[in-house]
Amino acid sequence: MAEEKEALEPDSESSIGGVDPVAIGLALAGASRGKADAFLDEQRAFIKDQRHHLHEQLKQLHLGIWEKRLGVLLRLATAMIGLAVAAGLAFMVWDAAHSNGLLIEPFSVPPELAAKGLTGEVVATKVLDRLMLMQSLTSSQRAPRSYANSWDEKGIKLDVPETGVSLGELDAFLRQKLGNDTHVTGEVVRTASGVSLTARAGVNVADSVAGPQEDMDALVQRLAESVYRMTQPYRYSVYLATHGRMADAIPVLMPLARSGSVEDRPWAYNVLALEALDREGVQAALGLMRKAVNVDPQFVVSQVNIARFEYEQGRPEPSMRAARSILPMLAGEAEQIILPRFIPAIRKMAEFQIDMLSGAFRDAAEDQDFVIRSGIPGRWGLSYDLARAQQGEHDLAAARATMADPAPDSGLVPGESMVGKALAMMVVDSEAQDWTGVLAQDRELQMALAPFAGEHSFLPTLIAPVVANALAGLGRFAAAEAVIAPTPADCYACLIARARIAGLKGEHARADWWFARAIQSAPSIPFAYADWGQALLARGQPDTAIEKFKLANQKGPHFADALEGWGEALMAKNQSHLALAKFAQAEKYAPNWGRLHLKRGEALVYAGKPDEAKAQFARATQLDLTPADKAELARRPLHG
Repeated sequence: MAEEKEALEPDSESSIGGVDPVAIGLALAGASRGKADAFLDEQRAFIKDQRHHLHEQLKQLHLGIWEKRLGVLLRLATAMIGLAVAAGLAFMVWDAAHSNGLLIEPFSVPPELAAKGLTGEVVATKVLDRLMLMQSLTSSQRAPRSYANSWDEKGIKLDVPETGVSLGELDAFLRQKLGNDTHVTGEVVRTASGVSLTARAGVNVADSVAGPQEDMDALVQRLAESVYRMTQPYRYSVYLATHGRMADAIPVLMPLARSGSVEDRPWAYNVLALEALDREGVQAALGLMRKAVNVDPQFVVSQVNIARFEYEQGRPEPSMRAARSILPMLAGEAEQIILPRFIPAIRKMAEFQIDMLSGAFRDAAEDQDFVIRSGIPGRWGLSYDLARAQQGEHDLAAARATMADPAPDSGLVPGESMVGKALAMMVVDSEAQDWTGVLAQDRELQMALAPFAGEHSFLPTLIAPVVANALAGLGRFAAAEAVIAPTPADCYACLIARARIAGLKGEHARADWWFARAIQSAPSIPFAYADWGQALLARGQPDTAIEKFKLANQKGPHFADALEGWGEALMAKNQSHLALAKFAQAEKYAPNWGRLHLKRGEALVYAGKPDEAKAQFARATQLDLTPADKAELARRPLHG
C-alpha cells in the first residue's frame, strides 16, 4: 500500500507543463491506440516547444549578463577617455602657463613692397631665419631655464593667425592668456634714402635700422641682431664673443653683470673674467670670477675656473680646495643652471684637477679624455690638459699624438690653440730632458702670447719654473736663477725649481730649505716630497729619501714617481726584492714609463731573474728615455 501511495504522488521532475503524469497514465489506459499516439505526439511537440522556450530564456539571460558587463566596460572606457582629455587639457594649460618663447608676427609693409613679394610674412620669416641661425651658432653650457628671459623648447616661431578651431589655435590662445611669450612686431617704411625696418620686442623695447632697399638682407641681419640683443642679451653676447666680436660683447655684458637679473649676473661676470684674463691678467680675472660666486655661491662654472687659475698661479692648495667644492655643487640642483649633458663633463673637470694635484696622472688622463669627448668648450684647447696628464704619467708618445691632432678650442680667442700647443710641447720636452727643445718652445710660446697681454701674468708661475729647470739642466745656473728670482714667494712650482737649481749646484742645505718652503706652502700636495726624496737619493741618503717617498705616497697614492723613487732607494739599500713590489705598484699608474722599466729590469738582475730582466729592458727600449737613461740602458749586459 505504501508503494502504491508513493507512486500516485506527483514527481516534480516528471511533471511537464503543469500536467499530472498519473492523470495522463489513467487517460491513456482508457483511450484507443490512435488517440494515444496522437496525444503522445502532441505532448512531444509541446515538450519540444517548452525546451526551445527554456533555451531562449537561458540565452537571453546570458546575453543580458554580457550586455551589462559590456555596458560597465563602455562606461569605464568613456571615463578613461574623459580623464585623458582632461589631463591633455590640463597639460596644455600648464605648458601654456610656463611657455617662454619668441613669437614673430608678420610685419607691416607698404603695399608697393608687398606687391613685389616682400610681404609682412616674408620679412618676418627672414628675421626668424636669422634668429634661428644665430641661436644655433651660440655655444653655451648654460641651461635655458637659468635665463631670466629665455626661449623654451618651442623656441622661435612665426606667429600667423589660424582660421577655424584647432588644437594649435587653442594652444596659441592659452599661451597668449597664460604664458610669458615675447611677441615681436614691426614694420617696414620707405625713407628718402631707402627703407627703415623697426622691430619691437614686447611693449617697451624697440630698435630700428635703415639703409638702401638693395641692402635688405644686411638690414634684416642687423635687425635680427637687435632683436637677439633685446630679448636674449647674454646669449647675444656669447654669440659676439665666439665670433671674434668681444669688443661688441663687453658693452652688453657690463650692465648685465652689474644690474642684470640674478640669473644673468654670474654668467656675465664669468665671460667678462675670461676677457679680463686676456687683457689685464689673471688677478683681474680671479676678481671677476669671485664676484660671480658672490652673486651665486653655487655657480659651479666660475668655481671650475677659479680652481684652474689658482693652479696656474702656482697655488695648488687653494686650487685643490676649489676643485673639491665643485663635486657637492654638482650633486645638488646643477641642472638648473647647466645643460644636463655637460654636467658629467664638469664633474670630470673637477676630478681632473684633483687627480692632477695628487699625482694621479693616469686617472687624470682618463678624466680629460671624457671631457674632450663630451664636446664642452675649453680655453687654450682641451688637448693641452690631456697632454699634460700624459706627460705626468711619463707617456710622451701619447702626449705627442694628442697634440698632433688636438681637439678644437673654444673659439673665444683667435690663436688660442697655438698657445695650448706650445705649452704642451714645452712640458713634453721638459720630461724628456730636451732642454734646448724647452727653450725653443718658450720662444714659440712668447710669439703665440703676443696678442694676449694679460696672459703674460701666467709667465712667472706657469712658465718660469720650466724654463729655469731647462737652463739649470744646461748648466746655465746664473741664467736659471735670474729667471726664477722674480717669481712669487707663494708659487709652489717656483719654490721646487729653486730647490732643484740649488741641488744641481751642490748647495744641499739651501736646496733642503727651499723644499721645506714648498711643502709648507702646500702640505697636501705630493710633488715637493718626491722631488726632495730624489735629491736625497742622489746624495746617497736612501733612508732619508724613503721617508720623503712615503710621505709623497700618502699624499698621492696613485703617484707613480713616489713609488718608483721608493723602489730605487730600496735598491740602493740592496733590497731589490722589496723594490720589485714598489716598481710593480708604480707600473699600474705609469705603464709606459721608460725609466720605470729600466729600473725594474735592474732589480730583476739583482734578484737573479735574468730572463724577466731582459723583457723589462726590451720594453724600456720601446719607450721614451732621457739621455742619461739611454746611456745606462746601453751599459746593461742583458740589453738586446
